[in-house]
Amino acid sequence: MRLLVFTLILAVFSGCQQPIKKLPEKKEAAVESESIPEKVQNESKVSLPSAMEKKTSAEGLATLSEFKAAIESGDVPQEKIPEDIKFVSPSEYSSSETKVFENIYFDFDSYQVSEKYQKILKNIASYLKERPDLCLLIEGHCDERGTREYNLVLGEQRALAVRKILIIFGISPKRLYTVSYGLSKPADPGHNEEAWRKNRRCEFKIGVRTK
Repeated sequence: MRLLVFTLILAVFSGCQQPIKKLPEKKEAAVESESIPEKVQNESKVSLPSAMEKKTSAEGLATLSEFKAAIESGDVPQEKIPEDIKFVSPSEYSSSETKVFENIYFDFDSYQVSEKYQKILKNIASYLKERPDLCLLIEGHCDERGTREYNLVLGEQRALAVRKILIIFGISPKRLYTVSYGLSKPADPGHNEEAWRKNRRCEFKIGVRTK
């Protein structure tokens, strides 16, 4: 009897020692970084520019803040308007001058001078070369969209872009002056795309020394 009990206990004990089969480990799906577009991977690292840092169609300066910094540091030479020069509109100076000093227009939020205005600027340069006693005031204007400060800077950019081309065409920088009116002097008071297109412009004033 004792032998039978001992045999049964041994059998149970031997069964408990059988190796327990491990369940296969659950493998997580691998995420390949190559499958994630680089733009998405880096998106969280990119600090988006503010309204004043908006990119422009550049003439070498990428942002409005860089442009202002260049002005302050003297990298963009500015001529102070002398008190002894009187500026008048081309029509006030002479009725025939309006055909020469046509307005230059710009795309929205841009100060890039379109190639279609190169002929107008060449004609203006030729006119000034024939009349070395005259100076020119270039006025930068914007449409009503955006803040006053933003448009004052953008208007100055437009005027300086036109000034730069006239210098390239052979006009002395000392004869060219710029001013920005931003959105304060619209050519068309409307609030639509047609009006805005007319307001994004540079106008010219002819300067004659009074002394």
